Amino acid sequence: MKKKIVIFSVLLTVCMFLCVAAGCDSRFELSENIIDDKYDNFYEIFVYSFFDSDGNGVGDLNGVTEKLDYIRGMGYTALWLMPISPSPSYHKYDVTDYKAVDPLYGSMSDFEDLVAAAHGKGIKVIIDLVVNHTSDQHPWFKAALTAAIKGDTSDPYYEYYNFSDQLLSGYAQIGNVYYEARFNSGMPDLNLDSQAVREEISSVIGFWIDKGADGFRLDACTSYYTGNNEKSAAFAGWLQSEAEKYDPDCYIVGEVWSTSSVIEEFYGGGADSFFYFPMSQASGFINQTLLSAEPADFYFNALSEMASVSEKGIAVPFLGNHDTGRIAGVVGRKEDRIKFAYGLSAMLSGNLFTYYGDEIGMVGSKTDPDKRIGMLWDTDQKNTICPPGTTVCEYEFDGVKQQSEDENSILNYYKRCNMIRNAFPCIMRGETERIRYDSSDVLVLRKTWQDETIIIIINFSQEDRSVNIGQKLQPAALLTVKGEIGIRNEEVSMPGYSIAVML
Repeated sequence: MKKKIVIFSVLLTVCMFLCVAAGCDSRFELSENIIDDKYDNFYEIFVYSFFDSDGNGVGDLNGVTEKLDYIRGMGYTALWLMPISPSPSYHKYDVTDYKAVDPLYGSMSDFEDLVAAAHGKGIKVIIDLVVNHTSDQHPWFKAALTAAIKGDTSDPYYEYYNFSDQLLSGYAQIGNVYYEARFNSGMPDLNLDSQAVREEISSVIGFWIDKGADGFRLDACTSYYTGNNEKSAAFAGWLQSEAEKYDPDCYIVGEVWSTSSVIEEFYGGGADSFFYFPMSQASGFINQTLLSAEPADFYFNALSEMASVSEKGIAVPFLGNHDTGRIAGVVGRKEDRIKFAYGLSAMLSGNLFTYYGDEIGMVGSKTDPDKRIGMLWDTDQKNTICPPGTTVCEYEFDGVKQQSEDENSILNYYKRCNMIRNAFPCIMRGETERIRYDSSDVLVLRKTWQDETIIIIINFSQEDRSVNIGQKLQPAALLTVKGEIGIRNEEVSMPGYSIAVML
């Protein structure tokens, strides 16, 4: 998919007046224009901490099903479930049975019900596919370890893992047996060159697609063949091709926590998407845009780089996930910056992923459990679940119930952003052109897809700016964190941290 970044020059001029207050304005009701393809607004869920449907103190699949109206109402058209298969850990990235649901979360029937309900509401479901490693409690590894201890290299399970007769870097030891385990000794790495392992993985993919899954998130892609990105990228591409044998429309997005150049290398392997990590966290380009002395150029250059990196697939911008600090903390827990950061993300091409709770300004960093604290449905913290190992379970802003009732809340700002993305397909899919405008803190973009064209005007300053690009534009959707957007003929008066989508 070719993405084009072009700079256009326009004349400046100036003359009807319209004011639009902060947040959502009823004069700009948006109608969804959902396209049946691989582009969606995604919502990431850690099931354990999301919603407890049966009162046992742990979130579950039925809890996710109960909250589907909330998810869809927020404008999300797809969700990503972090691992749901049996596992000895709370995070479940060490699988013991690839074709089962962890009883802590419910049953396979619960999963099927969730998928059916989600599909009925226009929500796709993807799940984590963790195939770099298994748990050391997986029957495959138990059988392989027994064979290794006996020295029986002919055992069919021996080849499922990587063994050595000496201690190598990235290897763990049990007695006189050494095995690859790059993350920790409880997560032995699979031998992905084994045809038998590949057949097992293909079977797992087919199993979940048959259960209704619409795609997969690939964990730890750079670790498939540690130190060999070319082979790892090719394996991600192989996973894509296997999935498409079962479902030609299967969507796959991979985790490549690395630089732009490495992410670009992985796109060359043929998988649909890879998360764009250079966008997230304090060092990421969204936060750095907010800190830049020339934010318009900085943001445009960053989005151009992301477009170039993802040219062979679908870009995946995101502000944070279960492995990173939450965006609210990254921007100093300042409500205007939390909102504007998401607004800037919402204007990017590709599939935007939101981590549960970010839409209400939840915070969390330090330990992994701290990053996965319970979803705050109500400020009184009833039914709020924090996973084992949590050191801090705090909330800076009100819960979903309270923010839903406040039209100027973070939640309703997120909702408005998603509504805009759903109303204008060219935002996710379009080619991006820059309309030259002489300002360090105002950026004007043109996005085009098929016969749809929109103009996006962004005021990165915290101060008011008057923008005139020499043409009369009709307002289509407006985002502000404070103040009003005024439109008088060719002149657009924009308060600080505001975005105008124009026709």
